[in-house]
Amino acid sequence: MSAKKLSDEDKALWRSVAERVDPIREAYDFAPSVKAKLKTETSKPKRDPIKQFRIGEKPKQPWSPPSGSRTPKDVTPHMDKKNFQRLVRGKLEIDGKLDLHGMTQEQAKIALRSKILQAHSSGKRLILVVTGKGKHRVDEFNRSIVGVLRQNVPQWLRQLPLSSVVLEVTQAQQRHGGDGAFYVYLRRNR
Repeated sequence: MSAKKLSDEDKALWRSVAERVDPIREAYDFAPSVKAKLKTETSKPKRDPIKQFRIGEKPKQPWSPPSGSRTPKDVTPHMDKKNFQRLVRGKLEIDGKLDLHGMTQEQAKIALRSKILQAHSSGKRLILVVTGKGKHRVDEFNRSIVGVLRQNVPQWLRQLPLSSVVLEVTQAQQRHGGDGAFYVYLRRNR
């Protein structure tokens, strides 16, 4: 598309408008909002300064990886380490399976609540919840969209009444469904 040439009349009109405008003399001082300040303060990770050392010198404190770089196998928030590692590796015996394929969000949420509470009351410990991977789609910004059930099931399991009976939720091993399934480890029925 080529630029349209201005007529002499348009140029004269522009000059008359430009002559009447006073330029801003003072520089505008931008003060970020409180939310912007909080966001920038919390988004920057705080790092300890690196201390000098000599080659061969022992460290003063043992090294541990940063909290954001830990793998799920390192973290055992609710279980003992041995059982948690067995759960992540898929070595624990599965007591039941719940398949949510083809259900709407509401149907899946109702089925998930009733089956998990029923399994807990009957003394079962490990339930395999199959959500499926969802359709592979992208949004208007070319970001991949994860399946609705696959995204929502872990959130539903962290909400009441299920959070009171669920001890741990991890992604299943490939032989049990991989990205489209979750291991749900239940608390002991007391």
